[in-house]
Amino acid sequence: MKLASITMMPRHLLAVIALALLSFTPAFAADPLLNWVKSPEAYYATPDELAKWKKEVATAQDAQKFIDEYYRVRGGEAFRKDLHARIEFADSKFGLAKIPGSKTAMGRVWILLGSPNETKTNRTGAAGGALNDNSVESGSRVTYSWVYKKDRLPAELGRSELKVDFNTDVSRGFQEIENPGLVEPYLKRAAAHFTSKFAAAAASPSTTPSPHVATPAKPAAAATPSPVWNITPALNGAIYTADAFVSPKEDPMYAVSFFIPADAAPFKLTNSVLAVSAIRDASGTEVVAKRDPVELAQYDDAGNHYVDRSFALAPGKYEGTFALYSPDGATLLASHRETFEVPAATAPRVSKLLLTSHVDTLETQEPLDPFTFVAQKYAIRGDHRFRASDRISLITIVANPTGSPTPQLMQKLSFTRDGKPSAKMPLEPAQVTQTGPNTFLVGAAFDPNTFKPGHYTVELQVRDFNAPEGSELRTKGYVLNAEFDVIK
Repeated sequence: MKLASITMMPRHLLAVIALALLSFTPAFAADPLLNWVKSPEAYYATPDELAKWKKEVATAQDAQKFIDEYYRVRGGEAFRKDLHARIEFADSKFGLAKIPGSKTAMGRVWILLGSPNETKTNRTGAAGGALNDNSVESGSRVTYSWVYKKDRLPAELGRSELKVDFNTDVSRGFQEIENPGLVEPYLKRAAAHFTSKFAAAAASPSTTPSPHVATPAKPAAAATPSPVWNITPALNGAIYTADAFVSPKEDPMYAVSFFIPADAAPFKLTNSVLAVSAIRDASGTEVVAKRDPVELAQYDDAGNHYVDRSFALAPGKYEGTFALYSPDGATLLASHRETFEVPAATAPRVSKLLLTSHVDTLETQEPLDPFTFVAQKYAIRGDHRFRASDRISLITIVANPTGSPTPQLMQKLSFTRDGKPSAKMPLEPAQVTQTGPNTFLVGAAFDPNTFKPGHYTVELQVRDFNAPEGSELRTKGYVLNAEFDVIK
């Protein structure tokens, strides 16, 4: 009866009512501030804040007041920039159909917890079950498994490991966490934990410089060259590794590492050294002259140690001498001299394939910390000699893969053991970690006892499927090789 009575109303009155409804409804719904609590920016909101939003926010002005306070208690603009950078990366990496990556389940977990230690992919409904070299099988159901180990979980969560399974239907644009009852409580606790950390950092920002960063000396017109140029290079059992990188603030830098095996005789009686570094540019001008007393950093419980340093350098060609002396500077323990080049921050390139079984999570990261990416410090194992019980990681840093901040990186790994093929991982999407505006960490980490004792060679191929069709970056990409030994 009500429907009949409405349709019998005069047409001009129906038009007035329709116009009123049209003019009223969008005025309320169109303001994005009132839906802010459902956006990725609100992922760090605490239960108390969510309850406050529900109780107090009725207008756009209320919402803006809430949002301003949300950012203020977490450190203001610094937190806002960090969060927006995470959202932008998630959008570029985890998009699904028409859903922005930051609004997918995978994007939310990444924004809160960062990159996992391990990733696995299980495909169903696709021919062969593997990813083809030239196409993504969009019709299949996929389960992505992310595993976070103790080193990447806040201690406050009380977990040594957290596994998150993402059930994904690519063709329908659907994704959900398979085990929400186990995962969601920890995501909420992680949001609360990081909220407290952001607030504490804002209240008392650290001004202590990183002990690993060696600040370049200012060249003087009549400066006396460092005497380290006169020594005869000799590593004496230490192993040297170095490469150019780009800092998170897009400053070109050069990082060096001395790995010191337990049996390196010159280091038997000391726990500290004097690190002496000298670098001169192509004109012969000395641009770095440093003498830094440093402690030997412990690599593992077998008595191996390491020392690493970094230097901010303008793009160009250089010659460097790097040495370790006894603490009093009287005895030369190890030294290395080399010529090298520091590319521009915008240059497309890839670093060496770096190997390690020692990864530390830092509370804060200084811009020039060596071999440190998103507060994860990778101690380089220079001798490439691992125990079967080690968790071996292989990483490289890709810079400006397409001249764009949104690459679609794919990777393929193959191994030989004692000269014979032993394992091959097919071309698949790389689970990258963005380390700066245009730099990305790519690689793999393997659980203890993955590798049997033997001598291994590994080849890592990294291709960018956002590169132009037919270009070398897309068809071949970067191919990196390394050798390592595994002992019992």
